[in-house]
Amino acid sequence: MTSITFYGGVNEIGGNQILLEHKKTKVFLDFGKNYKKENDYFDFPLLQPFFIPDLLKIGAIPDIKGLCRNSTSDKAIDAVLLSHAHLDHYGYVPLLKENIDIFLGKGTKDIIDIRNETTTKSWEKVTDHLNFKTFRTHDEIQVGDISFKPIHVDHSIPASYGYIIYLKDKTIAYTGDLRLHGHVSYLTQEFITQLDKENVDTIITEGTNIAPQDEDGFLRNFESEFEKRRGKVPERIKKTCNNEDDVQKKLEETIQEAEGLVVVETNPADVDRMRSIWKATEKNNRQLVIDPKQAYLIFEIGKRDPEVKDLPTPKSSIILLNRKKDRTSKVEGTETYKKYRYAYLQKLIEECEPNVLWGKDGRDEIRKNPEQYVICSSNATAKFLDLKSETKFKCDFILSKSEPFNEEMVISFDKLLHWLALYGIEEYYQMHVSGHFTKNRLFEVLKDINAEKIFPIHTEHPEMFKDTFSNIQIPEKGKPYNI
Repeated sequence: MTSITFYGGVNEIGGNQILLEHKKTKVFLDFGKNYKKENDYFDFPLLQPFFIPDLLKIGAIPDIKGLCRNSTSDKAIDAVLLSHAHLDHYGYVPLLKENIDIFLGKGTKDIIDIRNETTTKSWEKVTDHLNFKTFRTHDEIQVGDISFKPIHVDHSIPASYGYIIYLKDKTIAYTGDLRLHGHVSYLTQEFITQLDKENVDTIITEGTNIAPQDEDGFLRNFESEFEKRRGKVPERIKKTCNNEDDVQKKLEETIQEAEGLVVVETNPADVDRMRSIWKATEKNNRQLVIDPKQAYLIFEIGKRDPEVKDLPTPKSSIILLNRKKDRTSKVEGTETYKKYRYAYLQKLIEECEPNVLWGKDGRDEIRKNPEQYVICSSNATAKFLDLKSETKFKCDFILSKSEPFNEEMVISFDKLLHWLALYGIEEYYQMHVSGHFTKNRLFEVLKDINAEKIFPIHTEHPEMFKDTFSNIQIPEKGKPYNI
C-alpha cells in the first residue's frame, strides 16, 4: 500500500512536511519550519519555543514516535528529501532523530552550511546527528522500496529541485517551489519536459500565487488605516515586472533617476535579486552596500558552487558595519588586529578590506555622499535607524520583495512606513517578481502533465484549483491518502 500524509503546507504558504509511505519505506518530502504556527503562539524575542515539546504542543511538527531526537523509540522514517534551502522547507530538519538520511543537492547543503555559519549554535540548529547525502540533478537514488530523481528548477534561491518519485507501479511528482520567469527558467522547463515524458499518476504542486484577483486589497486597507492614524501615507508606486530581467531594468531606471541615496529591501536569501540589484547599481556607476550576512551568503555561494555565476564579489561591494571591534583581542602587541564574535565576520572583513564602511564614520560618509551608494538590505528599517541624522539628505526607497499580505507581515511594514514618513519620503517604489509559478503558467503545466490526482499545497487558496481541475484533492492535515 502507498499513502501520502500532509503534516504541513496545508492551507498555508510554507511549512512543507509531506510523509510518503510505500511498503516498509517512509520518507518525508521536505521538513520545513511552520512560521504560521509559530507566529500564532510565539513572539520573538520574549516568548520563544525552548525545546521540541513546545513545537509538538502547538502542532508545528507531527507527533510521531521516533520522529524527533527527543524520542526514545526507534527512528520512524528512513529519509527526508529536501527541495531547497529555504527555512519553510528545511527548518525543522535539525529536530529529527539521529541517523536519518537527509538527501539534498550539493548546492543546497552549501547554502545551509553558509547560513549556519552566520548564526549562533542553538538547540534547533544542531545537525551533527544526521546523515547528509548530497546529489546532483538527474542522479537516480534508491531509498528502500522508493527510488527518486531530483531535477534542478528555477527558484529565487540556487540549488532548488523538483522530484520524480518512482514506486513499483506509480509515479509521483513533487514540484517543491519553482517558477519560469527567473534567470535560469530553462531549468524549470527541463523539469516540465521530463514530467511530460513520464506517466505521472500523482503530482504534489505548490500554489503560492493562486489567490483571488484582488490580492492587493489587504494592503490597500492597511494603507487607508495608516493614513487615518498617521496622516499622509507614503505613496506606493508599483512597477509591473514580468520576469527577473524586467526587475533589473526597472531597478536601473529608478536608480538612474534618483538624486540621492537609494535603499533597496529584499529577502535575505534571494540571490537572484541581489544579483539584479548589483548589476543595476554598477550600471549607474554607484557602489553597492550590502548587509554582512547577505554579503557572506553571496560571496561564499560564488566560491563554493561554480554553477552559480555572475555574483557580487568582496572587491565589487562594500560592507557597512556598526563598529570596528566586536571583541578585544587577547593577543599582545597586535593593536590593529580586530577580533569579532563570529568567525564569518572576521573572514568577511579580511576579504573585503578596504571595501568596508565602519560605524559612525561609515554612516557619515553615506550621508555626505548619498548619490554614490545603493544600500541592499533585508531590513531597511534598521538601516534608516542607523542613518538617522539631524541633517536631511535625499533618499529613495525600493521594496523589492512581496508586499505584506497578512497580519504578521504588516506589523514590520507599519514600522517601515513610519520611518519613510520620518525621512520625508513621500513615495516609494515596489518592483518584484515572485519565486513561484504564476497562476496561468502553473495551470497550463498541470493540464499538460494530466496526472490522475493533483494535491495543491503551499497555498492559502487550494479551493481555487477546483474551478479548473476535476481531479483536485485538497489535502487535510494529518489525513493519509491512498494512491
